[in-house]
Amino acid sequence: MPSESARIAERWMEKLSHLISGVGSAVVVEFPLSEAESVHLWPPGEAGEAGEAGEGSLADLAMEAATSRRQIVKPSMEETADRPDLMAVPLIAGERLLGGAAIALTQRSDAKRRAAMQALQWGKQWLEWMLEEGSDDDLPLLHWLNEISEKPTAGGDIVDDLISRFRCDRATLTIGDHRSLEILATRPKVEITKETGLVRAFKEAMFEAMDQACLLHYPAMLEAGEKTLRFHQALAGKIGPSTLLTLPLRVDGETLGALLLERHRDEPFTESEIRQCRQLTALAGVVLSQRHRAERPIFQLLRERLRTRLADWLGARTLWLKVSLLLAAVMIALLGWIDGDYRINADAALEGRVQRMVIAPYDGYLKQSHVKAGDLVDEGTVLCELDDRDLRLERAKWETQLAKLEKEQREAMASHERARVAILQAQRQEAQAELDLVQKKVARSRIVAPLSGVVVSGDLSQSLGAPLKRGDVLFQVAPLDSYRVMLQVDELDIGDVQPGQDGRLILTGFPHRMHAFQVKRVLPLSTAEEGRHLFTLEAELAETVEGLRPGMQGMAKIDAGERSLLWLATHRLVDWLRLQLWGWWG
Repeated sequence: MPSESARIAERWMEKLSHLISGVGSAVVVEFPLSEAESVHLWPPGEAGEAGEAGEGSLADLAMEAATSRRQIVKPSMEETADRPDLMAVPLIAGERLLGGAAIALTQRSDAKRRAAMQALQWGKQWLEWMLEEGSDDDLPLLHWLNEISEKPTAGGDIVDDLISRFRCDRATLTIGDHRSLEILATRPKVEITKETGLVRAFKEAMFEAMDQACLLHYPAMLEAGEKTLRFHQALAGKIGPSTLLTLPLRVDGETLGALLLERHRDEPFTESEIRQCRQLTALAGVVLSQRHRAERPIFQLLRERLRTRLADWLGARTLWLKVSLLLAAVMIALLGWIDGDYRINADAALEGRVQRMVIAPYDGYLKQSHVKAGDLVDEGTVLCELDDRDLRLERAKWETQLAKLEKEQREAMASHERARVAILQAQRQEAQAELDLVQKKVARSRIVAPLSGVVVSGDLSQSLGAPLKRGDVLFQVAPLDSYRVMLQVDELDIGDVQPGQDGRLILTGFPHRMHAFQVKRVLPLSTAEEGRHLFTLEAELAETVEGLRPGMQGMAKIDAGERSLLWLATHRLVDWLRLQLWGWWG
């Protein structure tokens, strides 16, 4: 024979199928599961598939909603009509978990799906009450709730219905919490313009019921026990002999407000009336809660959602998240306390401190090249030779001219022609000067290294016989014992660089060897490269080691002091945010 809870669940599911169109199957799971008949199915003859254990079943969905204490909506992801939408809600009475309920209904739009979930939320309040009381009342509460919820002034209609149903002389409905209450509706209508003594008495009586989280009846019934009725007694003293019934409105464990019923006569509320009033109040709380949530200001909505999300994250079921947040906080604190070396990265290139240019001394042709870039040379080493054939012919010409002028000058001296001797003397000096110039050109046709070092640039081996212009650069020679380091630093870090800072350099050709250097000066030069602006720095090596060559590239790190590890990890992002914020609102 079915138990009382089974009959209640079956009747609730049947009434729910009339309230929500398209319900194909439903299931109610009662806790504890160890008891017999803890899973109730509807319809009884066709619930095998709906209640069948296994992944995706309604029973599993109801269990999931109960254990997580939250509603679940699983719309069908397929377009075929045979795949239903699934919904589930937990069943909670006070702080006690009663179980869960789930339904399968035909596919529908998002708006209709939300309406179905709202109706399921309303219906679950009646089911929670029935399961808690263990009584199957014939009162059509679900349909009453549906009618009330569709009216624009739900609070006034609820009060009117309660006055008529329970023969009350006045009923007052408020919403709020333990700190403040707002009168939503009162019948007979009273114009309230300020907080009068009577209004305060109403609210104090409601606060008394809300603080004790229970129904209060005045005069006290025999089973009132330890309940406090001091403010109800004070209210009765203001309005005269009367019977008062105050019920707190609670939805999902939260206090929403209170309801005060007055009979201005000595006629206590019967047990049946109190029971019905508690049922109607529980369902009315759902309607008022839905209206209150829909009419909340946007800032209050955001605050409540944030508070709910934080409660979910920091609740008893999220130990791992709290431990993770604690570890993250400890790690951030350690990162902010521990200091680390702040090093600025820079691209580096090695250059000779002195570079000598070897240029063509005169217009001519290249005869021979003896070295190329990268060769080591000593001072005086012949680098290349220019073609001197034209110069030798010119030298022979001037030598012949000079010998002729010397002969003519001797003849003029023998004949005592003083004027002619003077002219020939001048011509001899001019020829001698031209001859000396040609001699120097012939000597300079062999171009030699101006110092010992390495040929940095210049390769004329493929240009033999090519014409050269005076001043053309043929070679660049740099010494091997004097270098400077040219650094390229990003503009984001240039503010932290100062002359005198030390650093370390690793060259690509010698990745196993580290070279110390010191920043000498920051050049007022910047270049754009790959979307970045780079500033040039000049640094000096602490010591010169064998094997270095001008033109070597590498990576340098400049020591810029100590900072916290947290600052080192976030300063780039913080600087970027500062710049963006200043650009937006500065």
